[in-house]
Amino acid sequence: MNFFAVGLFSLSAMLTISGVASLHCYSCTDMKNNTLCNQQPAVICNSSSLCFTQIDKAVLHNVKITKKCVHERECNPTNYNVLVASKHTSCCSGDFCNEYGNGKTNVTCNIFLIMAAVLVLGIFKKME
Repeated sequence: MNFFAVGLFSLSAMLTISGVASLHCYSCTDMKNNTLCNQQPAVICNSSSLCFTQIDKAVLHNVKITKKCVHERECNPTNYNVLVASKHTSCCSGDFCNEYGNGKTNVTCNIFLIMAAVLVLGIFKKME
């Protein structure tokens, strides 16, 4: 098997593995702080969803945090800050990536996929 075929096989295997896995997100509605929100039961999103976070702040530091799954088309990141209120929304695509509401992707998942591809390439290389 040539190197191109092994690479193509590895890529399709990685995409299949990542497509099968369900996305886990923190979920809450109008919580006063992030810790309370993350203590709520997590949700499992469908394959075309992202983890969503919205943080609303109003006068006198009244904070409302909402986290949930949203469809990719519903993700519209927003940031504004005026004298009496602010709003920050973000979406991300890794398991529990909305822990802090900053939209970072879960690095562990990405490292796993890269290592799996390297392992598969190594196995096929030895078979030649």
